[in-house]
Amino acid sequence: MNYVPATFMSRSRMSLLRLCLLTVLSVATLPGLGSTPTLAQSASQSTSEASNQQTARISDLTKRLDKVEKSLGLKHISAEGLNDLQDEIADIKAKASQLEANLAPQAAEAKARLDALTPVEEKAKTDPKADAKEPGKPEETLPTQESGGGAPAAQSDTTQEEKQLQTQRDDLGKIYANLQSQLTLIRASIVRADLLQNRITLSLQDRFTSELLERSGTILNPILWARGLSGIGTLWDNTFLLSSDWMSYLSNKAEDRIWEVFGMIFLVALLIIGPLRYLLFSGIARLARLEHPTPLQRSSHALWSIFVYTFVPFAILVGGTIILENASLLPFRIEQIIELLLAVVFISALSYGTLRALLAPQKPTYRLVNYRTPRATKLFGIGLLLITTYAIQATVSAFGEVLIGRLETTIMIRGASSIISAILIWIALKLVVGAAARSDTPQTSNEQDYQNPSFALPTFLLWLRPLVWLSCIVIIAAPILGYVSLGFFLSEQLLRIFLTLGLLGILTGFIDNFLLENIDPNTDKVRKLATSMGLKAKTLGQISVLFNGVLRILLYCATALLIFAPWGLRSTDFFTAIKTGALQLQFGDLQISPVGILGSILVFIIALVLVKGVQRWMERRLLPSTNLDTGLKNSIQTSVGYVGFIIAVMLAFSYLGIDLSNLALVAGALSVGIGFGLQSIVNNFVSGLILLVERPIKTGDWVVVGADQGYVKKISVRATKIETFDRATVIVPNSDLISNRVMNWMHNGSMGRIIIPVGVSYDADPEQVREILLKIAEESEHIASYPSPTVYFMDFGASSLDFQLRCYIQNIDNSLSAKSALRFAIFKALKEANIEIPFPQQDIHVRSISAEDDDLEIIQPKRPTKAAKTKHEMTSDEADLEGDADGSY
Repeated sequence: MNYVPATFMSRSRMSLLRLCLLTVLSVATLPGLGSTPTLAQSASQSTSEASNQQTARISDLTKRLDKVEKSLGLKHISAEGLNDLQDEIADIKAKASQLEANLAPQAAEAKARLDALTPVEEKAKTDPKADAKEPGKPEETLPTQESGGGAPAAQSDTTQEEKQLQTQRDDLGKIYANLQSQLTLIRASIVRADLLQNRITLSLQDRFTSELLERSGTILNPILWARGLSGIGTLWDNTFLLSSDWMSYLSNKAEDRIWEVFGMIFLVALLIIGPLRYLLFSGIARLARLEHPTPLQRSSHALWSIFVYTFVPFAILVGGTIILENASLLPFRIEQIIELLLAVVFISALSYGTLRALLAPQKPTYRLVNYRTPRATKLFGIGLLLITTYAIQATVSAFGEVLIGRLETTIMIRGASSIISAILIWIALKLVVGAAARSDTPQTSNEQDYQNPSFALPTFLLWLRPLVWLSCIVIIAAPILGYVSLGFFLSEQLLRIFLTLGLLGILTGFIDNFLLENIDPNTDKVRKLATSMGLKAKTLGQISVLFNGVLRILLYCATALLIFAPWGLRSTDFFTAIKTGALQLQFGDLQISPVGILGSILVFIIALVLVKGVQRWMERRLLPSTNLDTGLKNSIQTSVGYVGFIIAVMLAFSYLGIDLSNLALVAGALSVGIGFGLQSIVNNFVSGLILLVERPIKTGDWVVVGADQGYVKKISVRATKIETFDRATVIVPNSDLISNRVMNWMHNGSMGRIIIPVGVSYDADPEQVREILLKIAEESEHIASYPSPTVYFMDFGASSLDFQLRCYIQNIDNSLSAKSALRFAIFKALKEANIEIPFPQQDIHVRSISAEDDDLEIIQPKRPTKAAKTKHEMTSDEADLEGDADGSY
């Protein structure tokens, strides 16, 4: 009777509560109804504006690529034009890469949001009805129309939610599709730019090859020489006329100021040649007064000499040019000639300074290369001839380029200079090879100090000597066969290589000597510096070595750019490749950047440091406060280290963006391989990791493995190398070291205990023997004072009182020599104290022989008892355990 009204009342209350809740939600959402479309509209407008901007940028890149491709189709495009097109392509690629870097994260974010919303739709379509009856539960009474329309309201809410989700999915789908289309266009533009760049590179290479292999006639042609010499006369006349025109130009341009300008030039030259030159050269003289300079002082003298000899002539010419240019007294052709002459003066002065710094013909103690003075003087003279040949050829070529000289003159000058340079280089190589062959001859006292390392080059360059010989032959033969451009190019490149390598050796030697003398961990200055920085002196030394390596790499890269620049290697392409590689590297579907690798390494190091900190806190604070035994504490601490290491690796991989599920697939594949026969390899590998982590043995330890013992030389991931005391190498698999018994004499340190058994006669006083043994141990230089030596009365032997002297030595490696020294001292002391050391005796018993016996029977002596075993009867294992690790193999 009462059940039906109660149910009806409960339904009415539930319906009323639902209506109230819907009313409250409707009222709460009324203020936001007007603003929601506005916000959505503003977001849509901003997204549309950004998309339009990106589309405009992509369109601009496409137009620029079309223009470059059209320019490449021209027939008569110059090398300068091709270089300009390469610069344009590089700029396009840089901007396209920047656009890709900006859009890729946006596309990834849109894809992630779209994927997050997609399962809701699939679940709504595929999930069973929520009101399905579950077993074991009573069927709930569904609300009817009497409850105030709750079911239609819930259904309308679900429909509205689905519409909102569908709208969001549609919007995100459009945004993602738009971003993907833009990314596709950008990547297509990058691919197109790469193809155009390859076309330009091939065009430059073809042009370069055709120019080098262009045949212009043999240098031995008399007609060529006649026209060339005539062209030199014409060039001289044109130079004289140009000078006259310049003087007339100066007189007409500034009659009143001409003397002021030349006076200013004279004052600048006088200042550079006078006081400034004196100050610069006084630094060289101050360094050159040292009789025995250090390698750093020698390198500093070389660098300062190069700077001075390069700066003075170049500064005079540059200063005069700046004054004339500011006074507008430089005509166009004069300015062109001066620009070319500036390069000639700079290269010639730099070459002279480098040559003088390397050979130092008048200062043997400052010579950077190990040559005697006569040979160094000859090489210096050959170097001066090479510099003079280059200066003459470059000067004539500069005037001929500006004044449009004859082609025969250029061919004659370049061919003759290349042949002369090749001959001089050939002679210099013979002197260098002769010096290397006679390097073992005795030297005078003033020529022995410069062998200290002040000139450092990679040793592999010595293997390039045959190429230099071959290049000299080609340089001489090419002009004779008519390939003057090829011979001139090779001779110019040889001189460039010699100059660049000379500067590289001087700079590398200076860096090495500077770090060696100023950051020496054994000096007090470096110790104080390391202490102030919170580092160890050895750590600071290691940092300096790493810094030295980085500087070397930078110098080698700069040298490679200078050497290979004439062969088509552009510095912009080099740095662009480095920048691209530093930003992103593609490995299939995986994109990894070196910057990301460095970041992951940093994350791994930070995580590992935190793990070590947790381990240290557990070791010092947490575990000592518990009642766990020592073994369990150690196991817990080690397990935390393993788990922390795995977490650090996972964090590093996650930072790189590597999906850990791929690693699971790799691990599954490896498990299959392990099941097919890699058990032993993996066992040794894991055992090696355990050895490296737990370090039950380490390099340098004295270990005993079965019948073998010796020093651990190397622990690899598969096996461990042990060098025995006979210098034999025993290779032990790591699994044997983990699963079998290993005795490590130096696991807890190099200190070890030695035992000397001593037997004395029964007539001796045990207290006296004890005092003698303790005194010998305390006076021995091998025995440690703590723990103090002890003497134990071990037993009453069959023929002696048995004692043991037990003492500790600082280095267990010296156990054999320490035992031997103690035995010598004990024997001497006991003999002086008239204490007898008993030894096994043999008794011979002769049986009486009767007269009736015809034969004689000799009774053999009794063999000594086992307790009195001699040294010769000891087994090999007992002899080894007696000690054989004294370092004297």
